[in-house]
Amino acid sequence: MPLRFARNGLLRDPLSSLSYRWLDGAAYTLCVLMGQRNAADAVAQAESVLARASTEHGRRRGGHARAAIR
Repeated sequence: MPLRFARNGLLRDPLSSLSYRWLDGAAYTLCVLMGQRNAADAVAQAESVLARASTEHGRRRGGHARAAIR
């Protein structure tokens, strides 16, 4: 079950144990990947990592565009 379906299912039926288990599993996985002990810290770190990666990607693309113009 894709995560968005679990989230939507949980929003429709907050007592849904299946949706809760899917979201709990996703939160646990994110905590493990980010090396954090709670989901809020894991999400904050993941957002920081993504923002940094996006900035670096933008700089690399900008560098290639400038080189092509010269």
